[in-house]
Amino acid sequence: MSPAQIYSSPWHHPGLLLPIALAALAIVLQQRSRHPDHWPPFLRVWLLGCALEIVLDASLTGFATPLHGHPDAERVASIVFVILGDLRAYLLLDRLASPSRPWSSTWARALGWSLVASLAVAAATRLAPTTFATTRNVFLFYEVVSLALFGLWRFGLLARRRPTPALALARAVATFCLAQYALWASADVLILSGIDLAYLLRIVPNLLYYGFFVAFVLWRAPRDLRP
Repeated sequence: MSPAQIYSSPWHHPGLLLPIALAALAIVLQQRSRHPDHWPPFLRVWLLGCALEIVLDASLTGFATPLHGHPDAERVASIVFVILGDLRAYLLLDRLASPSRPWSSTWARALGWSLVASLAVAAATRLAPTTFATTRNVFLFYEVVSLALFGLWRFGLLARRRPTPALALARAVATFCLAQYALWASADVLILSGIDLAYLLRIVPNLLYYGFFVAFVLWRAPRDLRP
């Protein structure tokens, strides 16, 4: 099989990504059971909710989705899970950066951040339909916009705040997201340049997204975190 065929096969998604998402969920459940008071309630709920969300994503999207044969449902699911994937990061960032903000405001702000890249893609495809007729160009544009947004968080919104355990975690989360989107964008630039091996590179950020993000937060969250 060529790298492109490997990437586009069920062996990759869900074959590889669903087990790693399930492993992340199992780790969260195990940690909740062994250390029920290790983290504050907000973070315990976030870890479990995000682990469950990414398992659903890996189950319902990809190259062996049960939604095959229902293109409208498949498209809606893919869009919803893309937004949810960013929402989990922005929700954590906003809560860690401003722990005293009302929950309604935190959710509203996080949802707003998570919609920016999708709305930018929608506008770009209307303004330049020929350019964005290629799906890979759409992916790359989304990734570049997301790079800019997480860069704004890491080097702008979080840069000059007083150091706290919560802020340290927020910076680590923003850096993780930057690395993830940089890998996706780099792979897509190489794919558009005709380098077939770049499909294998693209699997790396997929692994980060589906399995290692939740585990990374679990690992980096300090015990004295009090958002």
